[in-house]
Amino acid sequence: MLRITLLVGALLLVSGCEQQDSSINSQTQLKVSGIVEANGELASSDTAVVSPPAVRNQWRYKITFLAAEGSQVNKGKPIVSFDVSELNQKLSMKKSELKTAQKTLENTLLTNEAKLEKQNLELAESKMKQDKAYRKWQQSKNLESNLETKKLNLQFKIAENETQRLEKTVAKTIESNKVKLAISKSNNERLQSEVDQLKSGIGKMTIKAPKSGIIIYKPDYQGKKISMGDTVWMGRQIIGLPSLDQMIVKAKILEADAGSVKLAQKVEVVLDAVPERVFIGKVTKLGKVFRRKSKDQPNIIFDAEITLENPDIDLMRPGMAARIKIHVDDAQQSSALALQ
Repeated sequence: MLRITLLVGALLLVSGCEQQDSSINSQTQLKVSGIVEANGELASSDTAVVSPPAVRNQWRYKITFLAAEGSQVNKGKPIVSFDVSELNQKLSMKKSELKTAQKTLENTLLTNEAKLEKQNLELAESKMKQDKAYRKWQQSKNLESNLETKKLNLQFKIAENETQRLEKTVAKTIESNKVKLAISKSNNERLQSEVDQLKSGIGKMTIKAPKSGIIIYKPDYQGKKISMGDTVWMGRQIIGLPSLDQMIVKAKILEADAGSVKLAQKVEVVLDAVPERVFIGKVTKLGKVFRRKSKDQPNIIFDAEITLENPDIDLMRPGMAARIKIHVDDAQQSSALALQ
């Protein structure tokens, strides 16, 4: 019995030593290799994002034209258009209102001119009567009849009062005409502005590429991409236009490797679509916060960006999956292992 116990103890001791040696060898191998592996995907560091245009009182946009996803487009080429039938109806109505307002303005000018001309004629006639009455009154002073002089003086006063009344009337008419004209002009300017806005809005409903790049449809919060005939809301991002000559890799680094990854470290990148090629790059940006990888994958990660030294714009496309090997310093790797 004692011999059996000693034999079991010896076996356990040997097994423990082997496990310790295996752990040490594993750590030594990891330290020597100095590699942190991660997954990621290709992206462009220069991507223009396209959304429905800002058009007054327009909230929903129906897609009537859409450039094919993955197609290469040049700057200025139409990439998406939206239905303009409703805007055209509004424009037709506003043009009709503007035409009526312009006719009203024309009539207002003619009416004001005719009214003022009539009043000026009445004023001129009143001044003539006043002048005539004044001369008669002055001539009557040489006559012996005081009663006749008083009568002519009264007629002069009446003519003078009438002239003053007409002068005030003309002045009021001039001011009134100014107000009416200003209101009419303001109405015309408002309608003209609305017509111009509608014309501008119709022009905006066809969006041209702000830069050369490749068409990428951007999914909504449910992961659904746009298609011809869809109706989208204002503010939604619908198309990305990345530049293929400025490709980067967005890497997802596990929390356990956070202390090992530093800026400027060399990186090897292998695309799942082209596993036989290795692209070289370096770490150029590190995330500032840790986050969960996704709802379904609760692993804690942080983000890093890798700039490629030899991008292949004929081969690479945003969204391609990539496997990444980051060459970390031995000292950094040793520190990371010590913490573990």
